[in-house]
Amino acid sequence: MRSFHVTINEAVKIWVETYGEPAHPAIVFISGAGAISSFWSERLCQELVGRKFYVIKYDHLARDALAILDYLRVAKAHVVGHSMGGFIAQLMAIHYPERVLSLVSASSSTSSPLVPPPPERTWEVFMQNHPTNHFENDLPGFLRVWKYLNGLAEFDEELAREYTRSLYDRQEIAGALGESHVRAQANLTDRSEPLGRLRIRTLILHGEEDYLVDKFGGIQTSDCIRDSKMVLLPRMGHMMFNAEIKHRFEEEIIAFVSASS
Repeated sequence: MRSFHVTINEAVKIWVETYGEPAHPAIVFISGAGAISSFWSERLCQELVGRKFYVIKYDHLARDALAILDYLRVAKAHVVGHSMGGFIAQLMAIHYPERVLSLVSASSSTSSPLVPPPPERTWEVFMQNHPTNHFENDLPGFLRVWKYLNGLAEFDEELAREYTRSLYDRQEIAGALGESHVRAQANLTDRSEPLGRLRIRTLILHGEEDYLVDKFGGIQTSDCIRDSKMVLLPRMGHMMFNAEIKHRFEEEIIAFVSASS
């Protein structure tokens, strides 16, 4: 694994991690709002390296994927996005189809007004969390959020603790991400029509118990993109703090990109 910063402009540096050989087909992973590259597990990355992929993941802002691919001299990539990362992956496919080998949109939507909003309980859970930038003090609040977003699957607290620790290990970056991602999402518009014009091999993944992005968002995305594959995962929420669920999620991605290369 190689890790480094890519300078987008004088004000922005992006933390990037790559795995495998640049000569192999590339796959770029884009995380959700407030998330960092550790959302995508080492196990997933190493499995893909073993299948001769060049894996790229990074702590993103709104338009960084193309800049990173350009920096790495990657002409085309399989693009995999989760939540807000799914929105970005869709926009890449819409506006730069020549750069996208295949598309995986996970726990995401079309941003259509027809997609049901999160239930009030979701905002209540979020508002009860008051981070102070001190890991031990903040951990209980984050664990309550993660448990809720885990859906109906058994909650692995140790997985959730490790993920939260990784956020605090890059605390300055993670804090900037959360604020910038909220601003970026406010500008998203309905992508249903342009998604209907896509002719890119696509996988849609969604948890049946997603209380942040309603599963109809994934279903509608699949309905828009001709010949896309839709997989609804039972018991899965918006986040995956359950080894069995996470493994199934990752295996769906591995199988899809392997068949798309």
